[in-house]
Order: sequence, then C-alpha cells, then structure tokens
Amino acid sequence: MHTRVLHLVGLALVFFCVGLGVAISLKPAGLATNDGISYYGIYTRTFASFAIGLLGAACSYWLAAFSFHNPKLNPVKYVFLISSALTIVIVLTPYTVNRITDDIHTTAGSILFSLQLALSFWLVHRLHYLLPAAGLALLELAAGIACAVYLGPTNGFLIQAQILFQLTFGGLLLYSLPRLLQTAQSSG
Repeated sequence: MHTRVLHLVGLALVFFCVGLGVAISLKPAGLATNDGISYYGIYTRTFASFAIGLLGAACSYWLAAFSFHNPKLNPVKYVFLISSALTIVIVLTPYTVNRITDDIHTTAGSILFSLQLALSFWLVHRLHYLLPAAGLALLELAAGIACAVYLGPTNGFLIQAQILFQLTFGGLLLYSLPRLLQTAQSSG
C-alpha cells in the first residue's frame, strides 16, 4: 500500500506537470493572461494536453484514495476523492462558455484549493509541525493567497500562483504520506 500511494501521488504530479507543460509550450501567451491554468482548457490547440494533465492527476488521486484502509487517514482519502471529482468539474466547465459555467468552474476551483490547503495543515498537525512540512504548507498558503488576489484583476500571476500551489501540495504529500503511512501501519 505504502509504495502504491506514493507512486500514484507522484504520477498525479507527473500528469499535471507534463500536461500543463505541453499546453504552455503550445500557447505560451497563457503565462501572461492572468486566466490561470484553465486558460488552456478553452483552446482546441491546448485542450487535449490540459485535459490529460488534469484528468490524469484526478484519476491518480482517485486510485490512491482506495489504498487508504486505516480510518486515521480518512481525511486524506476523502480529500483525494472529492478533489478528483472537482477536477473533473473544472475540466468540463470552461469558464468562457457563459456565466453559469464560469461560476461552477470558479466555485469548484475554490473548493478544490481550500480542501487541499485544509488537508495540508491537517498533515502538518499530524506530523507534529515538522519544519519541512510546515514550510511547504506555508508556501502553499502564500500561493493560495496569491491565487485569491489575482483571481479578479486582468493583470497578475494567477497561473504561476496556481502552479506553485499544486507543486507545494504535491511536495507536501510526498513528504508527509510515507511518515503517516508508516505510523498508521505500526499502530494499526
């Protein structure tokens, strides 16, 4: 179970980075538009890599969720499941279609980031505030605040903040899960 979860979390990060990297290479203008990662979901040229990156990550987290059998790790399991569903909603609701899909898209993204941040601080607490975990969570929080700040203006660094948020979230998972899985296995 231990290695399966870590492989799947790592695979989620690979899907996210490669999918988004391909999309950015196809349309680098998205880095300056302040429309965030979802910019790549509205163009035919970039949709496939955007969708494969996000849906591949969602599938990886979904599969990882079913590797958690110890009830002490249920928060991780449930956040993985809910995050997967929210990611699918984000991919299927391009923000440019109309106001309703934009609202659904933005709400799903906000809930996704909030859940991931809440899980991060739960992980830090469970690890008794180990400095590397706390540092990653604080960097993720700073990126989350930047995401909130840049959500409205036409100019800003929304995509950069979103990428940093997701990378620090993934890094925190890769740091904390081996420790928590070990603890759960020895106590369960």
